[in-house]
Amino acid sequence: MAIRYDADDQGGYEAECRGCDVFTSVDDVCLCADCAAKLDRDMIRQRAWEYSMTAFGVPAERYEELREATISKYGADLELIAPENPRPTTRRARRRRGRR
Repeated sequence: MAIRYDADDQGGYEAECRGCDVFTSVDDVCLCADCAAKLDRDMIRQRAWEYSMTAFGVPAERYEELREATISKYGADLELIAPENPRPTTRRARRRRGRR
């Protein structure tokens, strides 16, 4: 993976984005601007306030208001992070053949 530093990009560099696999300008965690915004919204949805750049400038008493505004604008589903509990698979009960 080739990494090029771009002085005009304010500390970023070009590499493959870990979210969308596009070779573009990325931040310090190797996410492009679109994927970084998705990650920030996912942090807000999960109430991980200490990891969200948007929640950093919001008073603690307005966190839930920020979360509701994010959900109303972008939906409640996670965009970049995989859900913790994937859908449970339904398994059919195995029938055991007994010897007769």
